[in-house]
Amino acid sequence: MSRKGQGFSRLVAVIGGFLILAGIILLGVAVLATLGYLNVGIFLENKYLSMFAIAMVIVGLLDTFTAVVIARW
Repeated sequence: MSRKGQGFSRLVAVIGGFLILAGIILLGVAVLATLGYLNVGIFLENKYLSMFAIAMVIVGLLDTFTAVVIARW
């Protein structure tokens, strides 16, 4: 495989690993919230709302970027 192809495969592997890690963390948070151990309503207070919204936009942009990279692979 060419040198450029190896770098792209590594990038896809790194992004895929990040998505797996993020998915495991999000599933854990969802389970904790469902069982009542985590109060997610705190993110809807005015103090944290803008930070939460920005974090969701960043996660969405990273997800879109990841989809484009993996689709090109």
